[in-house]
Amino acid sequence: MSVETDHLEGQTGDDYVRWLDGLWQERLLAARDRKPDLSVGILLWPTFPMMSLAGIVEPLRHAADFADNSRPLYCRWSIMGDPNRAAVASCGIRVQPDAPYINPTDFDYIAVIGGLLPHLRAAPSKHRDYLRVAASAGVPVIGVCTGVFVMAQEGLLSDHRASLHPFHAEDFRMAFPRIPFSIKSDFLVDKRRLTVPGGISILSLMTELIRTHCGPDRAAKVVHQLSLTDPRGMSAFDQERATTFRDIGDSRIQKAVVLIESRKGRMVTPQEVAKTVGLSPRQFGRLFLQYTAMTPKRFILETRLRYARFLVENSGLAMTQIAFETGFADSAHLATAFRARYGLAPSKLR
Repeated sequence: MSVETDHLEGQTGDDYVRWLDGLWQERLLAARDRKPDLSVGILLWPTFPMMSLAGIVEPLRHAADFADNSRPLYCRWSIMGDPNRAAVASCGIRVQPDAPYINPTDFDYIAVIGGLLPHLRAAPSKHRDYLRVAASAGVPVIGVCTGVFVMAQEGLLSDHRASLHPFHAEDFRMAFPRIPFSIKSDFLVDKRRLTVPGGISILSLMTELIRTHCGPDRAAKVVHQLSLTDPRGMSAFDQERATTFRDIGDSRIQKAVVLIESRKGRMVTPQEVAKTVGLSPRQFGRLFLQYTAMTPKRFILETRLRYARFLVENSGLAMTQIAFETGFADSAHLATAFRARYGLAPSKLR
């Protein structure tokens, strides 16, 4: 793969997507396990918001295949339910389920997209049965829009904090006075419960999930393909998550960041990255510090620790496994670095 050293302003959209796809292809060639990197099962409640459904599916579609193809190769999504019973969106469009109730452990997440509050009890009872089974099996559940109400009704938010749209805050407070919530977050991840207010906030959550499961190159492609390229026009987004790959003014440093994060900070050194992007180690270190306010070595460690924290909060892996997965010699080395960064041991966070 050739290394481009031009600045972002001179790089066309097609060039950028091709470069991201090339990086992804290199990772795939080295991968042993070709199962989907990210799979989401979707349950639709009557009068669900169409934008929330599109906000889940469109990012997955762009992350799932090369270029502008739409094959569900490396991400998978299924709308589950009775094939003879369509879900009707709040705008009147009917959406037919494309799969029965699949074993929930086949998915990385189950997303519940709620509908208008008066219609929450109108969903098929099997939806709620399936949701309880999925939660009991330890599958992370995403509550989208009033799907947060559904999770609370099913007892899935006990000892958890939720993210809500301000419009629904008073209704939620009256219905579930003991469940804490925020109206200022694009989304919240609390152990195996994820909540998002809906609207364009769902794009912020999906970008983060794709970044974690598929790599920053896939997340960068989603951001680019969905035209999320101007931070000034995205006041409702978590800009740090959505625009990491477009706000670095030097394409070489941008590529270095994507390369490091695509490997989750493992098996990569500052010298190797400098060579890959066509810079001397000294010049690379100076530019990297200028654009990221961190040395390359520190950024690599931060990347490993971010991934370690995600595994601590969202997986059942033992600490020794997490240490190995994130490039630490053992759980003691992980705990020392983790405590220095986050102020507590990983076992305490879990």
